[in-house]
Amino acid sequence: MVIGSFPVGKLFMFGLKRVSKPVGDLLMWMGKHHPFIRHYVIMPPAQLYNVFEVRSKMRMLRLKQPRRIPRLTPPIATRLGANMLSEAIVVAIGLGLIYYEVSKSYKNDQKKQQQVEEERRALDERVDRISDNIERQEHDINWIKAAVKN
Repeated sequence: MVIGSFPVGKLFMFGLKRVSKPVGDLLMWMGKHHPFIRHYVIMPPAQLYNVFEVRSKMRMLRLKQPRRIPRLTPPIATRLGANMLSEAIVVAIGLGLIYYEVSKSYKNDQKKQQQVEEERRALDERVDRISDNIERQEHDINWIKAAVKN
């Protein structure tokens, strides 16, 4: 199934590309002006993606696997790597926010559960005290009844 067949998936992918565009532009600028970042951060994921893409397409077409896959040109690899990394950064930030919200919700649930347990403990103690008072009062009543009969 293709992601384009689902309107929500299409909308999500459009939003992801839209949000990651400024990050991709920043990575492109850094790739153009900083050779270290270009060669060791941006281009390797793009080259690896190219290898996987070519091999998977050859496998789907049931063709013989090539021994050597031609490398992408530096500008294409820089653009592809910057886009991939920007989308990965946006997804990582989104996952981090989801994790934060889930952990915050879990902590709140734990606090509520602890409060319920404390209230239950307090009510149990109160019931125990009341039952002790009732037993003592029944004992006193029986003593008074015995004293009145005599």
